[in-house]
Amino acid sequence: MKSFLRLSALGLLLLAPAARAATVQVTVQDFDFDPSVVNIQVGDTVIWTNVSGFHNVESEDGTTFSNALASAPWTFSHTFTAAGTFPYVCVVHASFMTGTINVASTGLPTVPANLQAHAHSTTDIMLTWTDSSGETGYLVERRTLAGTFQQVATAGQNETGLVLGGHTQATGYVFRIRATNGAGNSAYSNEAKAATDAPIAPCVPSSTTLCVNDSRFQVRIAWLTAAQNGAGTAVPVESAPDSGLFYFFGPTNIEMLVKVLDACVPALGNKYWVFYAATTNVEITMTVTDTQTGKVQVYFNPLGTAALPVQDTKAFDTCP
Repeated sequence: MKSFLRLSALGLLLLAPAARAATVQVTVQDFDFDPSVVNIQVGDTVIWTNVSGFHNVESEDGTTFSNALASAPWTFSHTFTAAGTFPYVCVVHASFMTGTINVASTGLPTVPANLQAHAHSTTDIMLTWTDSSGETGYLVERRTLAGTFQQVATAGQNETGLVLGGHTQATGYVFRIRATNGAGNSAYSNEAKAATDAPIAPCVPSSTTLCVNDSRFQVRIAWLTAAQNGAGTAVPVESAPDSGLFYFFGPTNIEMLVKVLDACVPALGNKYWVFYAATTNVEITMTVTDTQTGKVQVYFNPLGTAALPVQDTKAFDTCP
């Protein structure tokens, strides 16, 4: 059954792939194989070393591997080239001196596809993806818009989604996943971005808050340079209530023009559009909130990169 998991970002159990052992040692002593069960991968080698007693090792089918009976000391090795379960015995003491070699395939799982992220609440984000094949589970990684990826959760075999909690409200995050099995990890999926919801509250204009489109949408900007950071200063445009300006360092140096447009007609896709243009290369995080629904879009420009104009015609599907 495919199912969804709900996980908190705090206290998650992280799953890391076990390190491969190309060679595994088994001690033959008295009347035991130690360890009696060995888990390896295709291409790995098991080495048996007889310490004491008159013994050998022989696969139950009598053909996959075997060596001659002998007293200590002796060493015998076999490299496993096929996946499967290989029980074996000491032929003299076959009723009680047994062992098992479990050999996993080296085939990596396929890459999970179509990763999508959507806000689920002010602290939760839902991830969905297309099921991989050959996986025993999934590793989920997350970063903030300006941060680096870290593993924050796992999902089980055949899962196609989870709800991940513990996020900051009205904040943007980026996610990626990869499938895993005994052979290792797949390549990463596509990256998916989403922002958590904001509490529903009216837009209140201030020196750092711009209210546009009949005050339905709230716009705030955080900026960062190598030496300083701050909040953008909002400059309302009385003659253009769907638009506004921001400056960072002084009122004579306008940095950004922002507008939120009502495209709530079928011919335009029944969306609210967010357009902006910035004349800067500082780090920018612009947060646009629909104060009637709490839905949020976050836009980011990294430090040292000339900001490109954005025309997001799918920003909000919260019409009317």
